[in-house]
Amino acid sequence: MHAADKLDRIVNIARENRFETILAQSASLQTMLEENDVVDVVILGQFKAGKSSLINSFLEEPVLPVGVLPVTAVITRLFYGREKKAWVEKLNGEKAGISVSQLDEYITEKNNPENKKQVFRVDISLPELKAFEKLRFIDTPGLGSVFAQNTEVTKNWYKNIGAAIVVVSAMQPLSENDIELMRAAVEQSPEVYIIISKTDLVEKDELNDITAFVKEKVHKMFGNHFDVFPYSSKVANGNFKKQIVEGIFTKLSKQAHETNRRIADHKLQYLTNLTRSYLEIKLNLQNKKEEERKELKDKIIDQQLKLGYVKKELAYITENYKTATREKLEEALEKHESGLTKKLSEQLSAGYDEWKGNLGKVTEKYETWIKETMAKSMKEVENSERDFMQRYLNEVREHFNNYLTGFRERLNQNLQKVLGVSMPEDDFEIEVKTMEKANISVSWAFESHIDLLWFLIPMPLFRETFRKYFLKQIPFEVEKNLRRLVSLLTNNLNVLIDELHLQSLNYITSELEKIQEVLDMPVSGSEDIREQMRMLES
Repeated sequence: MHAADKLDRIVNIARENRFETILAQSASLQTMLEENDVVDVVILGQFKAGKSSLINSFLEEPVLPVGVLPVTAVITRLFYGREKKAWVEKLNGEKAGISVSQLDEYITEKNNPENKKQVFRVDISLPELKAFEKLRFIDTPGLGSVFAQNTEVTKNWYKNIGAAIVVVSAMQPLSENDIELMRAAVEQSPEVYIIISKTDLVEKDELNDITAFVKEKVHKMFGNHFDVFPYSSKVANGNFKKQIVEGIFTKLSKQAHETNRRIADHKLQYLTNLTRSYLEIKLNLQNKKEEERKELKDKIIDQQLKLGYVKKELAYITENYKTATREKLEEALEKHESGLTKKLSEQLSAGYDEWKGNLGKVTEKYETWIKETMAKSMKEVENSERDFMQRYLNEVREHFNNYLTGFRERLNQNLQKVLGVSMPEDDFEIEVKTMEKANISVSWAFESHIDLLWFLIPMPLFRETFRKYFLKQIPFEVEKNLRRLVSLLTNNLNVLIDELHLQSLNYITSELEKIQEVLDMPVSGSEDIREQMRMLES
C-alpha cells in the first residue's frame, strides 16, 4: 500500500471519530507527499540561538534580519528561484509580492509586533540556493523569548517538520526549550541534526566538552545517535561550513525523494500508533452514559493526578531543596576558609617586599594583587566543589524524575484498571542546565583616602606597619568572598531547581491535557471501532 493510501485510511478514521489533532498532522503530511521532491529543512532553536544568522552566513549575505532583541516573528521559507523576490501570505489567504529589502517590515517583532499585520508566512526565492534546489529552508521564531506568540507560532509548525536542524547555543547547551525542540523533531522526523552555534565564544577544549555533552545527553534521552556540527557565523571557518554543507545539505539534496519517503513513513507510523491508542480508549468508553463517563474520568484522573494536587506536590519538593541549598553550600565552602586565609597570608608576606614605592603605589599593588588572587582562589574553590553541586542537582533531578515516573505509572494503572488500555510509552526525563560562573568582589585597601597622603608618610618607617595592616585584611576578604560565593552559587543552583520544577510541571500538564482530550472524544459502536483498528493493523 502506498503512503498516500495509508494516509487516506488514517484521515478517514480520524474524520469519522473527530480526532482533530490527527487531522491537523495528516494535512501537513498530505502536503509533504504532494511536494515529494522538495525536502523542508526546518531550523529550530530557542531565542537568540543564532538561527537567522546561520542561514545568512550560508547565503553569504544578510537576507534575514538579525539583532540583539527577538527578531523573527513569523515562519519564513527560503528556496531556489531565478529571481530574488519575496511574497507575504496573510492569515486570510491574501498574497502580495514585496522586495527582499522590505522583509523586516513583516517578519520582525520590532516592525510587526505581536503579528499585528496578520502574516501567516513569508516566502523568499533566491538564486544563491541553486545548489540546493531540492531543499526549502524554514526559519522559525525562537522559543523562550518574552513574546509568547512567537513560541506558539513555532509549536504550531511542529507538524510540518521535514528534516530538522536544532540550533543549540554553545553558551547554554540543551536548555529546556532545546530539549522540547529535540523531542518535537524526533517525534516528526528520522532526519534530525544538531548545530552548536556561537562557538567563537568558547575555547576549543570547552567546545569539545560541549559537543561530547550534547551527544551523550541526546543519545540518553532519545536512544539515537545524532550528527552534531559546531559553527560560528562570526568566525570565518571554512571547515565548519564545509562539514555542514556536506553532512546535511548536500546529502539531503541528493537523496530528496528517498529522504521524503523515510520522513513520510516515520510520520505515518507515529500517526498510526496515536490513532490506535485513541481508538482503544474510545472502544472502552463506548456505550457509557455521560454520568458513567464522568465517573470514569474521575477514576482515571484521580485526586493524586489532578493538576492542583500535582502543583502542590512539585512546589513542596522544590521549596524543600531550595531551602536546603544555602546550608549545604555553607557547609561545603566553610572548610576552605582557614586554609585559604593561610595561603594568601603566606603569599602576601612573600611578595610584599617586592612592592616598591610610596604608600599610594604599594596600596595600588595590594589592591591589584588581592583582586587577582581572590578571583583565582574563588574560582579554584568553586571548581573544587562543582562535583558536589552537580551531585546535589542530580539528586534533585532524580527526585523529580521519580515523581514523573510515579505519575506516569499511576495514570497508566488507572487507565488499565478502568479501560484496560495504556497510553504509548514515554521515555521523558528532565535534564539539568549548565550552571553560570560566579563573580568575586574585593574592598578598597583603606576605607578612608589615607593612601592619597603618601607624601606625608615615610614608607621606610611604616612599611612593616602596613604589611600587618594588609595581612589583617585577608581573613575579612576571604570570609566576605566565600559568603558572596555561597550567595551566588545558591542563586545559581536554585534557578536550576526552578527549571527542573518547570520542566516537570510542563510535562504533567501536557499529559493531563492529552488524556483529557482523549476522554472527551465522542463514542460510536464497538464493531465500527474494531473494524477501524483492523484497518490500521493491516
